[in-house]
Amino acid sequence: MEPKLSNIDLHNESTLVDAIGRLVISGESINDILQKILEQSVTVCSGVRGFLAIVDHDRGELDVRYTFGEGWSEEKRLGRLKVSEETGRGITSHVAATSRPYNAPNVRLDPYYIRSFDDVKSELAVPLVDGYGRTRGVINLQSVHLDGFGEECERFVQALAKLGAIAMVVADHRSRETALVQIGKELTGFTDSEAIPQKVLDVTAEALSFEDCSLFLVDRSSGKLILRASRGPLKEMIGKAAYDIGEGLTGWIAQNKQSIRVHNPSSDSRWRGLHQELPNIEDGAFMGVPILGRSGLLGVLRVQRRRSPYNWFRNDFTEDEERILATIAGQLAVALENARLVDQLVKTERLAAWGEMSARSAHMIGNRVFAIKGDINEIEYILGTSESDPADAWKLLESVKNGIFLLEEILNEFREFVKATQIELVEADINSLIKEAVEESFPKRSGSVLRLNLQGDLPHVCADPTKLKRSFSELLENAISFQPDGGEVVITTSMANAENKSWLKSPSDSKEYVTLSFQDSGPGVKTEDKPKIFNPFFTSRAKGMGLGLSIVKGIIDAHDGAIYENGIPGAGAKFTILLPCVCEGPRRKQVNTEE
Repeated sequence: MEPKLSNIDLHNESTLVDAIGRLVISGESINDILQKILEQSVTVCSGVRGFLAIVDHDRGELDVRYTFGEGWSEEKRLGRLKVSEETGRGITSHVAATSRPYNAPNVRLDPYYIRSFDDVKSELAVPLVDGYGRTRGVINLQSVHLDGFGEECERFVQALAKLGAIAMVVADHRSRETALVQIGKELTGFTDSEAIPQKVLDVTAEALSFEDCSLFLVDRSSGKLILRASRGPLKEMIGKAAYDIGEGLTGWIAQNKQSIRVHNPSSDSRWRGLHQELPNIEDGAFMGVPILGRSGLLGVLRVQRRRSPYNWFRNDFTEDEERILATIAGQLAVALENARLVDQLVKTERLAAWGEMSARSAHMIGNRVFAIKGDINEIEYILGTSESDPADAWKLLESVKNGIFLLEEILNEFREFVKATQIELVEADINSLIKEAVEESFPKRSGSVLRLNLQGDLPHVCADPTKLKRSFSELLENAISFQPDGGEVVITTSMANAENKSWLKSPSDSKEYVTLSFQDSGPGVKTEDKPKIFNPFFTSRAKGMGLGLSIVKGIIDAHDGAIYENGIPGAGAKFTILLPCVCEGPRRKQVNTEE
């Protein structure tokens, strides 16, 4: 059995190293490691109690987070030991400020000691110092004996303090690595260039500690850096705050395509203070990195910390933090360029669709107009003859009316196609929307049988109820029209699974989706037709222009959802829709879709 730390001989150097090594490879959480370090420090050094305080660099305070031994109350544990520059008192505060161990053999004679327990006669405090020379925490041991902590004990606690500092740095790296992986995954799925900036700042906040973070992107028309996202007071200036390239620290980063880390930005010669997250009196560490894509400069990502009230607590950004911010900027560049490529592709596809629509519409409308003109000419001829038959004129007039009706139908489909992506979102219950669509559009005397398999307690979705019900009605009409002699239509709702989400543009999307399917028992969709069914003007029906499913897809796409057909040819069609659940954040207006 391996010896416990409390059983080691302080004079045995190899045993000490072994004991520390076991903690290093323990794989425990940072909280467990620091608590164990404190407990073993108190036990091995025969202290009566101890605590481990963590430095809060932003506030210049020590947070007593871990305690062990006799006499601790919740009030004492939650107390903060403020590092006071004015008095310089408090052994723990003194050690945090100097980053050096301090051994007080007789606290009653010690100039730094502040009494907290009546039985304390000697005290030892050892700092946890990271690779940048910053104090991360302090281990404080207390004894009821004079000169209770010897050199061996101090050496032992120093070794454990180094281990604790390493463990904290490793925990920080793991946390930041997790945040970077997360932002990589989430940005991969973002195709909305408007949503990307704020998402980047939210994840940056998880990876770095700061008072504010702002994102400036290059405006193509003006060439200026325009504020596109912020987590602080500059939120009110989004879209308005701007820098010329080369202006201020932000403009310098853009012009030189280099990162900047400064401790006191307002004292830097490049500083202009045009758009400040913090007043000059509170300005602390500033860091900014350029956002560089394949096409060149895309923008600048900058973060800032409030100035520490204590000179010995420098809250500068480190090289590691600069690398993290640069990594985030690189991921952002890829996401922005991908989003722009998607936008260009969508615009190209739209132009192609409109080109096809123009050609087809000109042909279809031209045919209708030609037929109407022919009928009108015939009416004029009949009315111009002396032996005209009114019945013939009435037949031609009816043909003209039908022609005009068909023209109106064509124009109405065009309007629906154009308006498909113009949506107004509210929070809604998908099952209720389906019931309403069925009530409004399913024929009362249909030969088809309708079955609803609606899962209860589904999350709400952000929806345009009118548009969604329009798409549901179209799918219902399609299902009924392809089984004129009767059949079955089944509508099902549930939470989307991995198989459903594989149809999304970004299958790794971490959001939750509701799925709904419309399945019939008709002939189904031929394998060769499946890739074309959502294209404008594609139709296998004698009636209609072939815009119905294209309109449905436009509506679902506008909801950031997906639609696909995965039925078996010859055994019925199955259209499946995925809609994202209502996300956290500002709540949209909620509508009650229940009757």
